[in-house]
Amino acid sequence: MGLGFNIGNSMEVPNDPTGWGNPYPTQDLMDSIKAVGFNTVRIPCAWDSHTSGGKVTETWLDSVKTVVDYAMRAGLYTILNIHHEGEGGWFQSNIGTSVDNTIDNKMKTYWTQIANKFKDYNERLIFAGANEPGPNVNTWTSQHVSTLMHYYQTFIDAVRATGGNNETRTLVIQGLNTDIDKSVANAPVTTFPTDKVEGRLMFEVHYYDPYQYTLMTGEQDWGAKEPIQPQYYYGDYTKASEPKRNAGYNAWAGSVDSKIGSIIHPQEQFAKMKTNYVDKGYPVIVGEFGANVRSPELSGSDLNLHKQGRVQWHKDVVSAAKQYGLTPILWDMGNESDTGYDNMAYIRRQSAPVGKVLETDVINAMRSVYGLGDYVNTGVTHVEDFISGESSTALKSFAKTSVKFTRNGNTLYGIGNISLYDLKGNLVRTAGNNASEATTMQLQGIHQGVYIAKCQGQTMRIQVK
Repeated sequence: MGLGFNIGNSMEVPNDPTGWGNPYPTQDLMDSIKAVGFNTVRIPCAWDSHTSGGKVTETWLDSVKTVVDYAMRAGLYTILNIHHEGEGGWFQSNIGTSVDNTIDNKMKTYWTQIANKFKDYNERLIFAGANEPGPNVNTWTSQHVSTLMHYYQTFIDAVRATGGNNETRTLVIQGLNTDIDKSVANAPVTTFPTDKVEGRLMFEVHYYDPYQYTLMTGEQDWGAKEPIQPQYYYGDYTKASEPKRNAGYNAWAGSVDSKIGSIIHPQEQFAKMKTNYVDKGYPVIVGEFGANVRSPELSGSDLNLHKQGRVQWHKDVVSAAKQYGLTPILWDMGNESDTGYDNMAYIRRQSAPVGKVLETDVINAMRSVYGLGDYVNTGVTHVEDFISGESSTALKSFAKTSVKFTRNGNTLYGIGNISLYDLKGNLVRTAGNNASEATTMQLQGIHQGVYIAKCQGQTMRIQVK
């Protein structure tokens, strides 16, 4: 599966995938991800906010299918999950000491629907049960772990029961908070759910170490001898005059732990994953990793020093993952603004040209780990046969008829009835009363937002401004 890429802050946004500033993923974006050298794409996805009557709407399933098809057509291994569903979510921070039937039923219902939608897709599509599952208290206990594993069993059984290629599809279960140390200490493979198919389960953790370097945005009081400060410098690119700003500085000890600020730390962490999971038959993905650019906090030579260290950090993480047989998947938020947070954007998608590499030095450093030279876009060859029994291309599979369905300004044109839905699947407007006659639909008077229009089996995303 090689090196992977996350399309973050997009399909997992509750209610509206464009709500956090990113447009819908496109074929151009997926092609660029593949051309850059990534071999896997992870699509974090919301489901609960796209339900009606307790079930995921067909409109939303179609939207997700479109994005999955883009990825599969680009030749990418594609990981589709249930993400956080908003702050806390219905699952993510609600793992209790006993099974909650409401949560369990949602797990079964949603994964049954998802699996049925994609049952004919080949083995390059992978399902991941959750994102970063956490307990409803501060500490994991054996009861919490047992509850989580029950939910994973529900996920596995639901997918397998749909048949087709899902009978042998690779599935991913997540570690405790996707934290390496918590997982190793509390979730050995002996606690794992069972699967009727041998060798088709993977395990997922995330890596943002050290947090002060990758994500922390402001000074915090964690009870150390001194306040904890964000760290800006890493590896061979530290700043002697500001030791507290160097990755690995320990505010409790008042000194720098050189292991934390070097490749030694990811090597030690990923070695734990190999020993405890990979060597016991469960391949591991590092489902997320990345580090913010520290601007506007830094400028001039300080910013350059930070950026050089950041290149080394990414290379160290990828090198250690490859060394221990793990699949590292880069987290990309899409946001290019200099906010000091949420500015992990490696490939452009919020403006033209979509697919432009924004972090060339970082990309080339990671490519080098896999024996690839500096990035040059030589294009990709599309894969057309990833759905069993379908000879059409991925793009043609979105529209099952040859009827032209178009938009010009505030008017939709089609043959037959046109239906307009919001992103929750609620019917907003209809036009036409004959399946063979030309039909128009006016969009005036509709609230601003993103909608899904359907006509004769064809689907169109519409943004009303």
